[in-house]
Amino acid sequence: MKQFIRRRPTASMVIAVIALVFAITGGAIAAGSISVGDFTKKTKKKTVGVGKLTYVSVQQTYNTNQPGNFDGYKLTAQCPSGTHPLGGGTKLLSPAYNLSNFFLVSDYLSSTGYTSQFFAGTQTQADVVQVTVSCAVSPAVTGAPPSA
Repeated sequence: MKQFIRRRPTASMVIAVIALVFAITGGAIAAGSISVGDFTKKTKKKTVGVGKLTYVSVQQTYNTNQPGNFDGYKLTAQCPSGTHPLGGGTKLLSPAYNLSNFFLVSDYLSSTGYTSQFFAGTQTQADVVQVTVSCAVSPAVTGAPPSA
């Protein structure tokens, strides 16, 4: 049977072991500072949470010409109480898009939902416009979006 000769560890092996120890302890310290191990209230305030996302859609039909100095229609999708808007969008649901008179002026987040300002509808084509907002529960949301 062969005997194994014990050698002293090389300098590169010592440095590799030290680097491994620092990497492991650094990750543990970082995880402990944000409380990943036990999901504390401090961490919960900074997250949205799984399953707490809500979508709200409203739609309206517009079928008349607008007067001369008209600023456009406004349609707002409101978040439920206790939730904050995260984003949204505007969609034209009209059956014949080539006949549509739809023109989006602006769409923006407000402190309670998502608002779209647009021109839509003619005497020959009714335009159906849908506004959708995504809302979430998060105590970390502060402030409000800029007003339009």
